[in-house]
Amino acid sequence: MTGPVPYRPRRTAQSDPRLGLDGLFDAKINAQLAGGLPPDARQTYFTRATMPARWLEAVLENQPSYRARDKSVAIDLRGLPPSMVTELAWSIERQVQLGMRIQAQNTTKLTRQIALVLIDPAYARLSSLTDLPHEEWLRAIRKARARLGEPLAANQVTIIGRVLTRAVDLLVHVYHCGPWWELDVWNPLLDTRIPLREHEPKRHNLIYFSHLTTPWLRGAAKWWLSRQLERGVYTWSTAFTRQVNLSWFQRYLDAVGCDGPHLLDDQRRLGRWVQDFRQWLHQQRCTAGANKGATLGQIQRRAAMTGLEQLYRFLFEEREEAADALGEPRWRRLGPQHAVLFRYGDKPTGPKAPPPDAVLSDAAISRIAEHSGLLAQPKTEGGFADEQLVRIVGLLIKAGRRISEITLLDFDPIIAVPFPDPDGHVARLRYQQTKIITDDSTILIDQETLDLVREQQEYAQSFMAGQNRSGVDPKYLFLAERNNRNGDRPYPQVTARPRLAAFAAAIDLRDDQGHLIKISKTHTFRHTKATSLLNAGVPLHVAMRYMGHKTPAMFLHYAQTLATTAEQEFLRYKKVTADGRAYDRDPGEMFEALALDQRTDRVLPNGYCTLPPRQVCDKGNACLSCTKFVTDDTFTDVLQQQREETAKLIDRRQHAHAQRFGQPMTDDNVWLRGRTEEVAALDGVLLAIDRVRYRDGTTTAVRGAGAPQRRLSPDTAEHTGEDT
Repeated sequence: MTGPVPYRPRRTAQSDPRLGLDGLFDAKINAQLAGGLPPDARQTYFTRATMPARWLEAVLENQPSYRARDKSVAIDLRGLPPSMVTELAWSIERQVQLGMRIQAQNTTKLTRQIALVLIDPAYARLSSLTDLPHEEWLRAIRKARARLGEPLAANQVTIIGRVLTRAVDLLVHVYHCGPWWELDVWNPLLDTRIPLREHEPKRHNLIYFSHLTTPWLRGAAKWWLSRQLERGVYTWSTAFTRQVNLSWFQRYLDAVGCDGPHLLDDQRRLGRWVQDFRQWLHQQRCTAGANKGATLGQIQRRAAMTGLEQLYRFLFEEREEAADALGEPRWRRLGPQHAVLFRYGDKPTGPKAPPPDAVLSDAAISRIAEHSGLLAQPKTEGGFADEQLVRIVGLLIKAGRRISEITLLDFDPIIAVPFPDPDGHVARLRYQQTKIITDDSTILIDQETLDLVREQQEYAQSFMAGQNRSGVDPKYLFLAERNNRNGDRPYPQVTARPRLAAFAAAIDLRDDQGHLIKISKTHTFRHTKATSLLNAGVPLHVAMRYMGHKTPAMFLHYAQTLATTAEQEFLRYKKVTADGRAYDRDPGEMFEALALDQRTDRVLPNGYCTLPPRQVCDKGNACLSCTKFVTDDTFTDVLQQQREETAKLIDRRQHAHAQRFGQPMTDDNVWLRGRTEEVAALDGVLLAIDRVRYRDGTTTAVRGAGAPQRRLSPDTAEHTGEDT
């Protein structure tokens, strides 16, 4: 068994550090790059007059603020070998295509320093920017300048180093001839071989494998994720999450070691070894994020176990191909036990419902909307200078979509509706399905939501004009502000969340208990929208379609939140029995006993039935004369309506009885006595709930439990000494 090794954090390079080594350059590929350059890019010296127009639009020094200071836009590639001229010209062309900015002056500075380096006989053989690692290039530049007696300032070395890094990061992926998945850094922006869906929320997230320090694990992870990406089983977002999950298994290997890909030579001990990993996770703490230092939660532990489980299940099924592709014959030693590393129930299930604070109150929503203008105010005035985020928040509130679905909206996501909608809907909003793929990716929207979209479209067109691209519609409605000349980079979610957290603190956004609300968890807006649909009585299938869920189980995740909210509302109101007395049991026990969060057969039109769920009612509809009947203020309107309708029913039946028999029903009539008792019971309940008053402002009194249920006049109440 290999011994434990210390854990080493991942690197943050934009390309695989191994690619910047001697031998990567390929003269044939370099010639292809030269042949693929447009004719106007095949020069060694570019001025404002000779530079391609598309380059000039991208040059930073061509922006109005720089032109006012007479900054030169010239790019000088002279003094370099033809192969390097090709590399730099191609990298500039590629950066322009990607919508990046070109720093003309710093590019020229870089080429002049490289030309100085090549004068040294020790470096005269170099023919490519990839012939030296980044650090070696900078050392050679500092050495060449020192030889001239003109050392470069540290900040200047850093600046030209960034220009060099961007060019090399593009080139190494072009020169790399092996399978793309062999690289330790996957960068879909620079490596076009990586499968990627058109609208990928994590498009600009790189996947690093250098943190998987065990060679066989790193190779297996890369091969597994690449196969799943190419087959369309995983999206880039899923692959990104899976490699992060495997870092916990790597740390476990560092701590206890193992015998290789098959984990243990003695397979009889495999179950115990895997269970030790499960227990080890309980002792680990988060290393980053808001929960840094806290023990791993159920979700994190489940993700770590799921990533490992899926890796080994895949490798067991394709162990022969894996052994050949990875050059590691020990993968053939996997058995069926590796496909089921964890038993049923081993993985924590995580919370079954969002926390109660996942739903924003109406007061919180109103406060957010009222102060949202702060997001757009200049920073000098205490704002956040982010006009786009104002409208993003507006759409989160109105539409209830995921933030990725909002930030990835097309520039023109509006679809006209062919006929007027009586509910006020004026159009459909088309959104990108980033998590769950359903048959329809549109929702109905009202005029206010449509206005938000139109305002953002005006902003986006203005943004493109500022990029020297007037008249060009961007790909997305909400746009990243940097390196986005083409308008094909959406507003980054990593920008929105910290700003929303700071915004909530700035406006002192708190819940009913005085706790600060974290709207940086933008899914809170989605929970709130789903709960509002449930509260409004929207049919389940309609609400499911609106929220983009495929199964009732997905949507009822929000219904559990509603149940918590319902319990809170249930406990707010004082409960009253049929005879007008206060209900003497604990309302919380009543809620739990009746299982009102799971069933509705004890919820009556005008109150609740406290008969235990396993007992059957034999009283028919005589609830108002039943000792098991309980109601509260939320049913006041229904109770008042019921009283009015019962009184009218008595009048109609008395009139009909008089017409048929010549006299009205007497007080001892069975039917009349029942209805009169209902009216009296309703009067008592309403009095206890709402303090029903006469026109002169005095209140009526109600007899206690066991007394005949009829209302008393004020005079009678005064003589009997009862409280009014």
